[in-house]
Amino acid sequence: MPAHANHRALVPAHRRGRGAFLLTALLLALSALGACARPAPTNMPMSVSFLPAAGEFMNATGDRLSPEGLRQRAASAAYVLVGESHGNPCDHAAEARIITLLAHAKTPPVVGLEMAPASLNPVLQEFSEGRIAPEDLEQRLDWKTNWGHPFAKYLPVLRAIRDWRLPAYGLNVPPGVIRRLSAAAMQNATAADPVASLSAEDRAHLPARIIPPAPEQQAFLREVMGGHLDGRNAADPRQVARFQLIQSVWDSGMAEQAVRARRATARPVVLLAGTAHVEGGLGIARRIAVLDPGAEILLISPWRGQDFEPSDAHVRVYCPESFESRMGMTIESRPFGAQFEYVVSAVKRGSRAEAAGLRPGDVVARAGGYRLRSLNALHLAGSDAFREKKHLVLVIRRGEDAFSVDLGPLGQQGGKP
Repeated sequence: MPAHANHRALVPAHRRGRGAFLLTALLLALSALGACARPAPTNMPMSVSFLPAAGEFMNATGDRLSPEGLRQRAASAAYVLVGESHGNPCDHAAEARIITLLAHAKTPPVVGLEMAPASLNPVLQEFSEGRIAPEDLEQRLDWKTNWGHPFAKYLPVLRAIRDWRLPAYGLNVPPGVIRRLSAAAMQNATAADPVASLSAEDRAHLPARIIPPAPEQQAFLREVMGGHLDGRNAADPRQVARFQLIQSVWDSGMAEQAVRARRATARPVVLLAGTAHVEGGLGIARRIAVLDPGAEILLISPWRGQDFEPSDAHVRVYCPESFESRMGMTIESRPFGAQFEYVVSAVKRGSRAEAAGLRPGDVVARAGGYRLRSLNALHLAGSDAFREKKHLVLVIRRGEDAFSVDLGPLGQQGGKP
């Protein structure tokens, strides 16, 4: 006789009756739940076919792409453009992984960096040859002046370049030249060519051909310009013209240096730059297509879990949104059912965020007048508060309670986000 055959006989009668009652109650509850549940909608588009973990790849239709699949997808590309948010550690970890994967290709790539000016390529050559440690590049590249975003977040990328002995190239125009061109564009608003007012030395750092933005990119550039907190006025034609000129110099310069690196090495180029220069192919990719016609370009961009636009990139890598504020808080997006919520993952001791009452684990529901559907809402709320000289106020959930958190005025004591 099986060991479990007489199990029912060993259960007291009163417990058997109680179990039957509970089972009946559960079945009735499930029946009632089924009666009030609506059929799931069948006409909603399915952006992705799986719930990715941080760092996973997917193709343009939202299906899983294996690391080997990415390597095969990139095998025929002359240029692999990888977008990033400069402050997102997940993006930099993904870039390091992509560099490592493509370093194992038959023809390993060279790496182009938006973060460094082309004038410092001799330093990057020493680095690629193993004569400079990754940690020493911060000083050698004058990182704080030439880039400014936290150097430590880029160490995974720099270590991957060093580990695989890949040639590295700076792509940017020196920031001093950009500042002088920007000033000339405003001071000589009626001049046909602000570039002509620069010195010969400055002009030598500019791309030989400054390719203007495509008409479909101009509305996007106005939106980007309007989101800055530095007093730029998207309604001022002079400021709009200056902003578009600087963006065109930026994208054209990076494209020109990438094409130059490919021709000098006969190797594909992995180019790391901000997502605004990569997504949709209207920034750097459009300029490369003009300078190197027929070259295959692969676009890789981070996906944050919101609307999925297949036209933005050929390959996506899932990296949750992350924002580290100068006020001492870090906020990250995390899956919550079919939506995302924005959680305070860290608060620095002694910071403005701690003094205002913000704590790790708080869920940010609103920022200013915006419901937090993406971290861009926090940027917009900060822009409004800075422009209107008001306090930035967050509404947070902590357990079952809701609180307001007053972070004070922006632009004072490092409070500008």
